Amino acid sequence: PLEVEPPVLRPLPPDGREAIEHDDRELPRDYRDGQRRDYWEPPPPLKPGFGFWMAVVWSLLYFVATQIVLGIVFGIVIFGIAMIPEFQEHGMDALEPGRLNAWLQGPAAHVATLCVVAASQFGGLALSWLLLRLVIGRTWKRKIALTRAPAFTHAVLMLIGMPALLALGAAIEVPIERYVPSLQDLLNDLGLRGLQLEGTNEMIGKLIGDSPWALALFVIGVSPAICEEVFCRGFLAAGLAGRYRAWAVVLIVSFLFGCLHGDPRQGLGAMCLGAAIHGTFLATRSLWAAMFVHWANNSIAVVHFHPRLYPVLDPFDQALTHMPVLFVVSATILFAAVAYALYQTRAKLAPEVAGTPVWQPEGVSSVELPPPGSGTVVVHDPMSLVSVALVLIAAVAFGLVVAFA
Repeated sequence: PLEVEPPVLRPLPPDGREAIEHDDRELPRDYRDGQRRDYWEPPPPLKPGFGFWMAVVWSLLYFVATQIVLGIVFGIVIFGIAMIPEFQEHGMDALEPGRLNAWLQGPAAHVATLCVVAASQFGGLALSWLLLRLVIGRTWKRKIALTRAPAFTHAVLMLIGMPALLALGAAIEVPIERYVPSLQDLLNDLGLRGLQLEGTNEMIGKLIGDSPWALALFVIGVSPAICEEVFCRGFLAAGLAGRYRAWAVVLIVSFLFGCLHGDPRQGLGAMCLGAAIHGTFLATRSLWAAMFVHWANNSIAVVHFHPRLYPVLDPFDQALTHMPVLFVVSATILFAAVAYALYQTRAKLAPEVAGTPVWQPEGVSSVELPPPGSGTVVVHDPMSLVSVALVLIAAVAFGLVVAFA
């Protein structure tokens, strides 16, 4: 038989496993398989979540799926159904450019467009669910904080802070409209002047003007609040939080959230809104809080622009016209006061029984909720007297500015 030098045994490592060292000569099969095997170090564990460029890839996938693929599929189906009366009355002449353009400017086409938007949004929600299930895992509901409602204190603070958020949104829209090029401006610079596109605000105003207000509220308010938040503050944030700190996650997700809106003007405003929504999400540790802020922002805009509802934002427009400095300063102070109160009362993990260890989620800045039986609960500190005073004084000052304007 082939003589083989016995392996040299090194001291056992701390975990008690043997490490075997031998020279480069081939060991006989019976020796390798029957007596002992070499010990191989396991590969290093994969980093949790995903990085920036992978988040860009997922965002492009979501954009292409919702804005192009699903938009075309649902557009063919829904517009085909909506045009059945036209085909019954005019036959194939309904597709003549003049007649078709006239129909597209009518209320039936606007209702059909809103239905296409809603269907595409919920198609994106299905895609988000699939990504959450495959990439984030079975416990995705806990990892995106979907199973917890915001605390009462946080709900009150969100209600108080909404007017400030709307006011700052109206104020920031002025320099955006003046200095940021629209999508049509970019197309003109590229020599595509024949392709005429309406601005987002003009298009939304035209769509909701001839549509039932309930449908407009659902499509513009409810569906984006659910579908976009599940993808952005849910899927993207959960993946990025595995590798980045909270401030970096907020910047990346807000940037991608704005890019998903397409138009540069609307996108820049959406980035600012997204940062505020994400801050609320982190402070409350509840995705429902992010959905509420998103829903309230969009729904109030629908109520303001719909001809059969009330222009609730007119006082803000008047204040921005007659007292712009006081209006912006008071809104900024109120926003900062609410933001400080949310930070001071932010949700955090604590032991269910004092003195026991606290469960910690995987990753760098995850907002994952503790699993059942972990001995860990989500709590928050009560508002301090300083926070209460700042919020009350700022709210009264902002209200007085709007009232006098």
